[in-house]
Amino acid sequence: MPVIRVVNILHLPLSCNRFNLYIMKRISLLLFVLFGGGAILVEAQKTICNPLDLSYGCGGKDANKPYRECADPVIVTFKEKYYLFTTQDRGGYRMSDDLIHWKDMEFSDNVRKDAIADGTHYVAPAVAADSNYVYFFDFNGKRSPGLIIRSSDPSTGKWEPFGKIRMSADPHFWIENGKIYVYNGLGGPGECFEYDMQKKEVIPQSQSILRPRITNMDTCAGYHFGQHELARELEAGKLKYNFKRQPCPEGSWMVKHDGKYYLQYATPGTASQWYCDFVLVGDNPKGPFVEQPYNPISLNVGGFMGSAGHSCVFQDKYENWWQVSTMWVGKYTGFERRVGLFPVKFDKEGRMKVYTRFGEYPSYIPQKKFDPDKINWTGWNLLSKDKECTASSFEKGKEPSKAADEDIRTWWAARYKKPNEWLCMNLGGVKTVRAIQVNFTEIEIDKNLKDADDYNLYKLYVSKDGKNWTLLIDKSKEKAFTHDYVELEKPVKAAYIKIESIYSAKNGKFALSDLRVFGEGNGKLPKRPGNVSVLRDGKDDRYATVKWNKSQNADGYIVQFGYRKDFLNQTIRVKDKDKTSLDIHILIPGQKYYYRVDAYNENGVVEGRNIVAD
Repeated sequence: MPVIRVVNILHLPLSCNRFNLYIMKRISLLLFVLFGGGAILVEAQKTICNPLDLSYGCGGKDANKPYRECADPVIVTFKEKYYLFTTQDRGGYRMSDDLIHWKDMEFSDNVRKDAIADGTHYVAPAVAADSNYVYFFDFNGKRSPGLIIRSSDPSTGKWEPFGKIRMSADPHFWIENGKIYVYNGLGGPGECFEYDMQKKEVIPQSQSILRPRITNMDTCAGYHFGQHELARELEAGKLKYNFKRQPCPEGSWMVKHDGKYYLQYATPGTASQWYCDFVLVGDNPKGPFVEQPYNPISLNVGGFMGSAGHSCVFQDKYENWWQVSTMWVGKYTGFERRVGLFPVKFDKEGRMKVYTRFGEYPSYIPQKKFDPDKINWTGWNLLSKDKECTASSFEKGKEPSKAADEDIRTWWAARYKKPNEWLCMNLGGVKTVRAIQVNFTEIEIDKNLKDADDYNLYKLYVSKDGKNWTLLIDKSKEKAFTHDYVELEKPVKAAYIKIESIYSAKNGKFALSDLRVFGEGNGKLPKRPGNVSVLRDGKDDRYATVKWNKSQNADGYIVQFGYRKDFLNQTIRVKDKDKTSLDIHILIPGQKYYYRVDAYNENGVVEGRNIVAD
């Protein structure tokens, strides 16, 4: 078999790349694929896999517990480019032509000291764009008022001061009619005030309350439960009737569609798999706003990571809608987070739907107008779940099996801090491989090393028999970051996957939370789950228990539910194939719900035949 080398040219050093990366537009982005010394040109990457493959910054005070904090994302589309801003990451921002490949950018020195909290990091930024400028504001309670900066061309990194404004927690900027509407986004009541862009001052007496503070845990909607209680829990059964902490709505965001204003907040708190967004709809930027019966809009529970909260909804240059969200990790700290991207659609009734059902599988990013109901998930299935793994070495409690358990909060770690440690995965027969996501974990990093040393180098091989190996991915010189994702230009037949470390981030140990392999199996689809039933809790109808019969050949289940049969927008993934019930706690009191249970394995997904009501 020929040696296949897959190269992501966006990670090549400019000195090694004959092409100017950012002259190359989405149509002309190319990969070089080498077959036994011959070269052919192939199309650019077309898919992503959440969490996004970004150069997440590494923080934390303890070298044994380093973590990457990247959250509260905002993407704005400006002059045919996309700009991404995130909390506590590398201190700058990112730029993209296609929402797939991102380039790290820095703020110009003339604004850094006064506009960014410590010169290097910022928190929950408010970012908005009109036809002429992108505006940026760093929420930091240490300074009041704070400085708004703007740029007419962020692709250059040049920014200028604009005006000062009083502090607002986790704020959002909405620009309309020469005003900036500033929405407070952290806890308490939903507040808004107006800022005159000509006078560069707050408009007197413009402050208003948009929603009341949630104080009564006995009457609020169930999706507000568990600010911290559900940090690692898939279900609410252990905590039934015992949610005590006041929820913390945060991360305000506004979009306008078909004359209606959609105001979002995240709930119940960032350190939870249940972190999600809910939406309120009104007729003008200051309401009144009404919470929608299909809330929450971005539930993503039980997958590789889970959660999709503190989000930003935006339109791309083809007028497609997207939501970029915070995804929770929580391996070392509750503030260890990543960034995910999900398609969004407004239907004929004006309902906002965020597509999270396969939100942690490879999905298309079409460079054209598309319908997410028809183009979204690639159909590539997870081939790596619970597959047998061996390794060159391992730490106690960090066994090789942890690299295949589909849980970012557990990991395999090599015993020794040296290169050439390896992990081998047995796929259980020859399968069709289409994409691979390598999820690294930082262990015993050297805190004295700089961000320039924060990358991984590796080689990945495939084999049909476990004896004869072919190099599939060569990243021995090309930097790979925390969630390295490689979409293969052509599918490869393989029964074994072997990854070998050359260098680990900041000279740490080689460790993987998961080696995720996607493609098609060669077996049977699972049987449809039978005897689906739902029991709404008689004491508190924010709870319900869904039950079903075990499905033959299933690797797990997907529980879909919603307030109407035609709008099952809530998704909970059950990864345990032997589990046949699920406790749900996020329902709206007095509202009827409909449920469907699907079964999945590495060969595909079978939808439940019946939709049952509670």
